[in-house]
Amino acid sequence: MDLPTPSGSLLYVHLEKTKQARVADTEGGGRVSRRETAWFSILLLVAAALYVWNLPLNGWGNGYYAAAAQAGASNWTAFFFGSSDGGNGITVDKLPGSIWVASLSVRLFGLSSWSLLVPQALMGVGTVALTYLIVRRHFKASTALLSGVVLLLTPAAAIMFRYNNPDALLTFLLTLAVYLVLRATEDGRWRWILLAAVAVGAGFLTKSAQALLILPALGLVYLYAGTGRLSKRSLQLAGALTVVLVVAGSWVTAAETTRAADRPYAGGSFGNSFVEVLLRQNGLGRLLGAEAGGTAGQELLKPGTLRLMVYPSFGSQGSWLMPIAITAMLCSLLIVRRTVRSDPRRGLILLAGGWFLTYAVTFSFMNGVIHPYYLVTIAPPVAILVATGWQLVWPARKWLPFRIAMTLSVLATAVIAFGYLNNAGGIGPALGILALVICLIACELLVLCSRKRAVSRFTAIAVATACLIGPSAFTVSAVNSQHSGVLPSAAVPGSPRVLDSPDPSRWPEASSQELRGSALGHAAEPAVVAELKLHASRSRWAAAAPGALNAANYQLAAELPVLPVGGFNGGTPFPTLEQFQEYISSGQLRYFISRRDGADISAEAGFAGEVTAWVREHFNAQRFGDTDLFDLSRPLAIS
Repeated sequence: MDLPTPSGSLLYVHLEKTKQARVADTEGGGRVSRRETAWFSILLLVAAALYVWNLPLNGWGNGYYAAAAQAGASNWTAFFFGSSDGGNGITVDKLPGSIWVASLSVRLFGLSSWSLLVPQALMGVGTVALTYLIVRRHFKASTALLSGVVLLLTPAAAIMFRYNNPDALLTFLLTLAVYLVLRATEDGRWRWILLAAVAVGAGFLTKSAQALLILPALGLVYLYAGTGRLSKRSLQLAGALTVVLVVAGSWVTAAETTRAADRPYAGGSFGNSFVEVLLRQNGLGRLLGAEAGGTAGQELLKPGTLRLMVYPSFGSQGSWLMPIAITAMLCSLLIVRRTVRSDPRRGLILLAGGWFLTYAVTFSFMNGVIHPYYLVTIAPPVAILVATGWQLVWPARKWLPFRIAMTLSVLATAVIAFGYLNNAGGIGPALGILALVICLIACELLVLCSRKRAVSRFTAIAVATACLIGPSAFTVSAVNSQHSGVLPSAAVPGSPRVLDSPDPSRWPEASSQELRGSALGHAAEPAVVAELKLHASRSRWAAAAPGALNAANYQLAAELPVLPVGGFNGGTPFPTLEQFQEYISSGQLRYFISRRDGADISAEAGFAGEVTAWVREHFNAQRFGDTDLFDLSRPLAIS
């Protein structure tokens, strides 16, 4: 069916009214009203409160990165390479961008939960502010405010902006890049596009190839919607790509060309190569499944078109509003289809849509390691699409196809929310039923499309409530619950099925001590920590332990270097048994720590297991609770 031509059509009238509203909303020479300033300030204060509230509840957060930050704060070599230990034995299996931020904070303010996690919270506030400013440039203040609220109520955002994983900085830098490219599409200045390239390059130093996924969307939208001649835009993109390569490749080149003897081992590689880390551990390996190291249950998240929504343990972290975001994007593009090529509103929708679709498709079909909190990277574009779509599509619901599309998207969102909530345990099922009931009322009101203002407002409130009740519950619970380890996730109040809580009563029944060692790390034994402080403070490494999380817990507790045998999960060939023996004979390593039952980490930890078996064969253990401490300066007597 052909759509009506713009002249005299409902779409044309709606578009003109939108333009007038936008002009009226910013009249007065572009000055921002006090009311808007007040609402924007309130949004940022709420974001700060949400992300900073009771941060010490999460302790060190991800001990793997916390230990690297502590090491970098005490040693500049460890800082530059992102070493997981102050003895510069091995690096983390990511590039060190996010660790640099945390290390500087620890160096300035000392080691604490606040110094580790407040920078992440500030990145969250910055991301909310940028999302607001992106939308506000070409839409009403109320629309920009809605985008900020939607972002705030995304569970994955509430988790990551209170946690020290690299995803917080990555999301901030991606949002900054989109803001800068949007500015470039408006006036065509070189500075905006080059600064956007710097942001993407910094994102690469934060989380490798995941940052580069946004490049096609940024480049194609600027090439299409930017101002000025096509030749100039092409030249600017070539310059921007060069900047990305320089920023992204500078550290990799410096690290790779440093002699192996003068730097720590490249964590996550089998050949002590940072290029291998990029290509296998954090690049094609993640996409194609060549990289090992996932956690139990990973294999259940089968790749596919609906992967982000059909698995509640995954989609509940950030997929709630995806049906509405997709519908809003398509309908919005339909509404502005007749505008000039450089219409900034269409440019913004294309930017957000390209960002969202690129990451959503990648997460849906990647075969390698993937975690639910990855969805934080699509939280800003979803918020932008939902908010801008609300302004453009809501008045056009009087046209039947738009009304049907809105109703179906709201219904799909509520059904998905019911599935997530019903699977969550605790108060989840009750909230799911409530969301469905409110959704049915909202859908009926949408179909009827009353012209009365009071009914229209009630419809809008019902739609918002039905769509946001689920993510709001998960977000509030995420802020008020304790999280630690490498798998933080939000769950509704009363749900006992979590893996990231230090409280054993909340672990899934199927979890094992080996899994806990790999995903969370076993807690440091206070008596062992006291021994390390008393007798090993002058060694290169006070102790060694199987797996990075176990080593990190002792390093953070003692604030002394602890060597993670086998890298993150015990499967990295460092140190070899010969190297380990050399560290002992040269006096660089004093103690070895292992759990008494041998359940340090999962069974995949072959290299760590070899070293552990040798230590148990050649040294006596002092027993402290469930922990064995081996004094490597006192081998067993040879009979």
